[in-house]
Amino acid sequence: MSKDLLQSYIKPSANSFIRMIDATINVLYKEKRTGRIIGGKISGGFANLHIPENLVIVGDIHGDLKSFCQILQDIDFERFLANPNNKIIFLGDYIDRGSNSIGILYIVCYLKNNYPNSVILMRGNHEAPVEFPFSSHDLPFKIAEDYGKELGNLIYNDKILTLFRLLILATLIQNQLFLVHGGVPIKDRSVATNFRRLIASAYENHIYDNTMQEILWNDPRQIQNSHNWEYSRRGIGKHFGMNISRKWLRMTGTKVIVRGHEPCQGFKIDHNGMVVTLFSCREPYPNFTAAYISLSYHQLQSVKDGIDLAFFITKI
Repeated sequence: MSKDLLQSYIKPSANSFIRMIDATINVLYKEKRTGRIIGGKISGGFANLHIPENLVIVGDIHGDLKSFCQILQDIDFERFLANPNNKIIFLGDYIDRGSNSIGILYIVCYLKNNYPNSVILMRGNHEAPVEFPFSSHDLPFKIAEDYGKELGNLIYNDKILTLFRLLILATLIQNQLFLVHGGVPIKDRSVATNFRRLIASAYENHIYDNTMQEILWNDPRQIQNSHNWEYSRRGIGKHFGMNISRKWLRMTGTKVIVRGHEPCQGFKIDHNGMVVTLFSCREPYPNFTAAYISLSYHQLQSVKDGIDLAFFITKI
């Protein structure tokens, strides 16, 4: 996929779009069925990875094709992804707000299809519009505009929603990073012995358990109450405090929680370096900056907290 080809995916044909989504669904089903990816394991909604040779992390994209293409070109993505021991991890929120959600979905599916062992597609709150509805979900309208109402309904309901349900909810990079879209659950009981199972089954259990909702919607804040959490001003999810971040880092054996979900100047650091927020789009948020993380095996090994990790964040 050259620079010219990237631009040609601004509006894929309906047949091309359907074929690409179907192919990605098959790749994700196979990944979950075998539980294997080079350099790690997949269990339901949970990915457990060894430290890659090289790692790139991309935050919220929100239909911003220009920023997304710049990141892919910066990292020389064809060369980078050709090595299955390298990993690019997307933190979710591919869609809505920006002008080209369809193009973004097409490209991320292309990447997962062509480099299945090098790409981790995580789920954002914008990829859970049925489970946790919100007002700014404009993807169905964009699809209807481009492909017509009848075909658009089929693409959205039968294809895209199936794709969304197969995305990863949390990724653990051993001894170093714990990646989610929004935040960590506020669980008031010990989950130390079963957090992997809790996350792996979070989608299946989301009707009666808040784990998936909180992973997708929670935000870090300075909390003053004794519970170390409060209900979110978003109207869904919660704000979690430092003690909860500390608990999850201890449980997962990692150094930094990396998440997206909040517009910022490319990145921000919370909870004394325990949490790094990464944001990778500009078009729908012109007052903010886009950024991505890129570092090698040895560089990642050297990271002790979010302050260290910030040295490997590139603003675009």
